[in-house]
Amino acid sequence: MDNRIRELRNEKGLRQEDLAGILNVSQQTISRIENGENSLPADILIDLSKFFRVSADYILKLSDARMTREYRIEAEKSLEKRMDFYRMYERLNRTNQEFIDLIMLRLEECQKKSE
Repeated sequence: MDNRIRELRNEKGLRQEDLAGILNVSQQTISRIENGENSLPADILIDLSKFFRVSADYILKLSDARMTREYRIEAEKSLEKRMDFYRMYERLNRTNQEFIDLIMLRLEECQKKSE
């Protein structure tokens, strides 16, 4: 259990403090759970599962399947939507592709400024 939580946290590039803030617990709580010093309360297990989009069984090492069925369906829909966008983009001529590229860059810059 401790390795899975640490592994998931590290994959997202989060510090213990970051994850603690997201879950509304102390950094010490995260540290103790990761080190196996504290048991994992059910409410935190549920929050971890939702945040990392993995099954509780995966966190508890009862399964090696990371994705829940619901997340897998959601991911497939999201991928299909992105593929539709990509196919439309590929049908555009080079000038329009460059225009879309420029719009995306500007949107990204604006988003960074507002964060």
